Amino acid sequence: MIFGKNKSLACFSANPAAEYRLICFPCAGGGASMYRRWSEFLPDAEVWSANYPGRESLHGQPFAKSADEIVDLFIDQADFFSAKPFVLYGHSFGSMIAFLLALRLQKQGVYPLGLCASARRAPQLESEFNITDLSEEQFLKELERLGGLPEAIRASQEMMDFYMPVIKADLTLNDHAVSAPGQTISAPIYLYSATEDKVATADELNAWKNATTSRFEHKAFEGGHFFIQDSVNEFLASLRTVLATLTQGDDEELIAF
Repeated sequence: MIFGKNKSLACFSANPAAEYRLICFPCAGGGASMYRRWSEFLPDAEVWSANYPGRESLHGQPFAKSADEIVDLFIDQADFFSAKPFVLYGHSFGSMIAFLLALRLQKQGVYPLGLCASARRAPQLESEFNITDLSEEQFLKELERLGGLPEAIRASQEMMDFYMPVIKADLTLNDHAVSAPGQTISAPIYLYSATEDKVATADELNAWKNATTSRFEHKAFEGGHFFIQDSVNEFLASLRTVLATLTQGDDEELIAF
């Protein structure tokens, strides 16, 4: 396992021969370990995973006060992003972080080959309501309704006590994170969603097309909010197709997307 210079980026399986990197951003409450096995499914990429303050390699740091504060961690190692071609991927809250990072890098003249996002409203849309404004009891019920709590955590009070402060800190940022009107990236966006996921409406998902000046594609899987784990083989097979298209410089229609 190797780290970037401030330990906000981790690689569980180095692949220096890879021609490109896939840099993955976790959902609320998640950490780099969410993606620790992806290199097994994506042998052509060097898979890197992000950590946010307050967990895993950054466990000694206080939670971030804004999404931009998280992005600052990655901007501080801009040389990492210019070393090899790269694709950004984010799930749920991680989609917002990935998009904000793409915007910031673009201003520095550094461009991802593409942005893959899943399970979140488009970045320019404000939240219809703030889940973290609810009482503790209502918050847990709403989190359950949205499917935003993995079964492994729900089933253990010890894990609930450990993860809930992290999840709530990230969801507070997610409630308020929104990009400025008209801000777009020049990289293509590939969006994934799930048919039973209640986190975003169809209109909120399709609005991602307005966040890019390039290609936009949207694929829906069966399942709920954590379809990328529940249907990991099918999901990563689709992602492999996207990565192959992006890294070969051929942005024609994806047959398997």
